[in-house]
Amino acid sequence: MPKKSKRPSGKTARRGPAPTKTTTTGPAPRTSRQPTVWERLRKNPMALLGIVVVAAMIIATIGLGSSGKSEPTPAPTLTPQATPATSQATPVAQKTPSGKKTYTAPPPMAIDANKNYTATIETDKGSIVIQLLPKVAPKTVNSFVFLSREGFYNGLTFHRVEDWVIQGGDPLGTGMGGPGYNLPAEFNSTAHITGTVAMARSSDPNSAGSQFYITKSSTPFLDNQYTVFGQVVTGLDVVNKIAIGDVMRKVTIEEQ
Repeated sequence: MPKKSKRPSGKTARRGPAPTKTTTTGPAPRTSRQPTVWERLRKNPMALLGIVVVAAMIIATIGLGSSGKSEPTPAPTLTPQATPATSQATPVAQKTPSGKKTYTAPPPMAIDANKNYTATIETDKGSIVIQLLPKVAPKTVNSFVFLSREGFYNGLTFHRVEDWVIQGGDPLGTGMGGPGYNLPAEFNSTAHITGTVAMARSSDPNSAGSQFYITKSSTPFLDNQYTVFGQVVTGLDVVNKIAIGDVMRKVTIEEQ
């Protein structure tokens, strides 16, 4: 008889298929992309804020550098007359509310440019003697001589005093008044040295009137921009003593 095959006793665990090693046939994995600076900043708002702060500081520093430059000392100025007259007709005197005379037009030419003219300003602190310069500023000297002989300056004050200049000749005492007319500019090459006398004006070159200034030191930044018409020859010590409100007791003209 054929032999019967022996069956194993007990339960036999079923075997699955043998593990096999699979080979990947797809494309190689890509290298991960590095985030851009902007993407990093978007993920880190504090870093973005820091950059903004630094940029603001740089801009502020540049601004301070440009605005930190020293500016020239403000030049002698005045408010222009509302209705400047330019006619050379005989001026007609008028009274202002303060009692001072003003005029409707500049005076006709009456000086001789070949003569010597000096003006003496008497104050409580002493006298200031000015050599006028008719050859470089004839119309301005003519006007100053006219107003002085009319007594226009008598009793007026020095309304502006700084460490480098004194200014007066305003019948209002505020820096806004004048004789009622304006003068054409007579800019010249005379340098602004200590004791230079020139006419104050507004931004309009042809706006000078009766207000004048005297420099207490060299001020070359004013050269060729204002009408120089005189030079102090005696009394620089008095110029340095003048204070705001000091009065011109009398201004007299000597002609030789």
